[in-house]
Amino acid sequence: MNSSAETTPPDALGPSAPSGRGWPSIDRLAERLGDLLNPILVKEARQALKSRQFATVFGLLLMFIWGTSLVGLGIMGPDAPYGAYGPSMFFAYYMALAAALLVVVPFSAFRSLAIEQEDRTYELLSITALGPRQIISGKLASAAVQMIIYLSAISPCLAFTYMLRGIDLPTILFLLVWTVLLSLGLSAGGLLLGTLAQQKHLQAGLSVAGIVGLLIVFGLVCTTTAEFLFYSPLDFADSDFWRANAILLTAYLSYFALVFYTAVAQITFASDNRSTRLRVIMLVQFVLATAWFGYEWFGPARREAALLFGYALVAGVHWFAMGVFMTGESADLSLRVRRGLPQSFFGRMFLTWFNPGPATGYLYAIGGALTAAILAMAALPYAATATWPRIADAIPLFCALGFCYLVSYLGVGLLILRVLRRFFPITVLASVLLHAIMIFFGCALPMILSELMPGWSGYNLLQIANFAWTLAEIVDQGSNFAYAGSLMVILPSVAAAVFALNVPGVIRELQYVRVAAPARVLEEDAALAAADSPPPPPQPASPWD
Repeated sequence: MNSSAETTPPDALGPSAPSGRGWPSIDRLAERLGDLLNPILVKEARQALKSRQFATVFGLLLMFIWGTSLVGLGIMGPDAPYGAYGPSMFFAYYMALAAALLVVVPFSAFRSLAIEQEDRTYELLSITALGPRQIISGKLASAAVQMIIYLSAISPCLAFTYMLRGIDLPTILFLLVWTVLLSLGLSAGGLLLGTLAQQKHLQAGLSVAGIVGLLIVFGLVCTTTAEFLFYSPLDFADSDFWRANAILLTAYLSYFALVFYTAVAQITFASDNRSTRLRVIMLVQFVLATAWFGYEWFGPARREAALLFGYALVAGVHWFAMGVFMTGESADLSLRVRRGLPQSFFGRMFLTWFNPGPATGYLYAIGGALTAAILAMAALPYAATATWPRIADAIPLFCALGFCYLVSYLGVGLLILRVLRRFFPITVLASVLLHAIMIFFGCALPMILSELMPGWSGYNLLQIANFAWTLAEIVDQGSNFAYAGSLMVILPSVAAAVFALNVPGVIRELQYVRVAAPARVLEEDAALAAADSPPPPPQPASPWD
């Protein structure tokens, strides 16, 4: 062999031969950062970015942007530096971005978890060290990664529209921020639907419902954006504008937390406590809504009676919807849950309603609705009734009968679910479907019967089950409502009877008490605690050590 070739210095190879010393360190740093990330995020991001669906959508998005830019600049021609073409070009780009963020990304999040259920691969995830919250957060972070990629592709074009005049940077940033937040919320909702899709026939129905819902949201968002761009520009100097956005952001964050932890609860093992965290979030939502209405009551609204009506309506809808979900819970408490029940007198008095169970959930929803009605009635004597006299006159009757409808519908649904549980297991989705059917027949059937019976057109006592029409008549007529006296006798009597029928179930759930943990469980908990805590530093055995 030639010895001169072996002793050739590296510099003799010339400057074109890179040393490659920096790349291993960068690879090691990237590998360490990857190890710190959620494993679900890494797996989902790799699968999503390598999938044909992502490549197709991303390619179509780039083609649409390219074509829109050429067509738009061709239409503007030499007038581009002088005209105000920014809103039109921004709206064209925005529709493409909204389609990706509000339809593609949330549906991909739904399918990512639905496929886990369909292919039976979720069982492999459940036996790993990853908890349910890590699984849901990892899939949600994967959706966020896709959003960032779509934004990186179209953001330069959106910034270019600012140079075309007619649109300002605050409007561009405002619309982008709310679109990203809405996309995250819809992705969390898609993950929640994915946790419910445990059977193939149910997956097909939820897929269709999800696509239809996302398309409706996409249409509403594009319509609202067009209104802001072309007809009603955003007034960033108005304090009412920022107050309204603060209210919307508070509602968004609270309901995002509720949807996220509901999805976590759906994939948590059956013997764990799935309800307490969700009920705490429900209470926080109610407190935040009450605080905002109170701020408006003592501030800009100047004690308008219409504000009390809005508060009663929002609180009633909130607690009815939460009651529908809570009455679909299992009535049996596992030993694991019973080990954490409160045992003191005050603990059982104030914290029992946060325990899992349909009957305690029923009372929890009733208590929340009753609190809202009492607050509205207590503030009514101090309301300004000159602007909305009819609303102020209708609030007492509206609160009383609305509360009776809530107690009756939730109570009847709870009784039906208790009977159905004897034959097959009941899920939260079954409770939602049952109450939806009850509301449909309660409102539609009396109207159909009135049309079939001669002389019964218009509102009459046959419509007593139709809460929507009844409450609308109360708002329209106030205390002059002709059937007010009859309704105040019939509806409270029905509500009291339904509540009485549910009392045995409430008593049964209230009798659950804390049970002591077995010695084996205590030993395992102590071992886990010792493994998580660092060992104590060594202590000297004598002063001479």
